[in-house]
Order: sequence, then structure tokens, then C-alpha cells
Amino acid sequence: MSDVLYDDGDGPSELWFKNHQWAVTDYGVEVVKPTSYYHFDKTRLLESTDYGSGELYDWPVHMAEKTWVDIEAFIEVFLKALELHAGSYRGNVDKEMLTKSLARARKEALRR
Repeated sequence: MSDVLYDDGDGPSELWFKNHQWAVTDYGVEVVKPTSYYHFDKTRLLESTDYGSGELYDWPVHMAEKTWVDIEAFIEVFLKALELHAGSYRGNVDKEMLTKSLARARKEALRR
């Protein structure tokens, strides 16, 4: 767990799943090998914005804009976080919106 950096004062996060860049923890989602440290709480997983073509989940699109992010690694962890933290965030996953969000993120990542 030494590569998971977030400590909310109650000790380091408990690691639930990880890939080479991201982790799902009891806290939420955290970067494992940062060029800059990044994390967000599980309650924020379903945050969304209207990007002009309809409502999309923020995190995949937002992370796709960052040059240091491996978008496929982020998507893998984002999907796992949605599964493992079900009940910790408000609402239910809209599968159509999720599909559109991931497609937009992949498209955005190709632009960089």
C-alpha cells in the first residue's frame, strides 16, 4: 500500500484494486504513480456536466484532457470504482451516459 498516497488523517487508504497508474481505494480513486498527485472521493464518481452534446460523467472526460493520464488505465479503474463503491454515491449509473462519456474521453485523449 505504500504506493497509494492519500491519507485523510485516519491513515492511508485501503487498496481495493489497482493498475499501473490508478487505484480504487476505500476513499475513492487515487493516482498510483503520479507526475502530480490526484485523487477524488467516491461520493463524486457520478458528477456530470452538459458538454453541449448532452450530459456526460465528468471524470473520464476531465482526465482525458490531462497529458500524463493513460486514459485506458483510468477508464478501467473508473469502471471498477463504480462497481466497488455502488451505494456510496448518489444515484445510479446511467449506462447510456456512461458509454457516451467513455467514448468522449477516448476521443479527447486522441487529440492530445
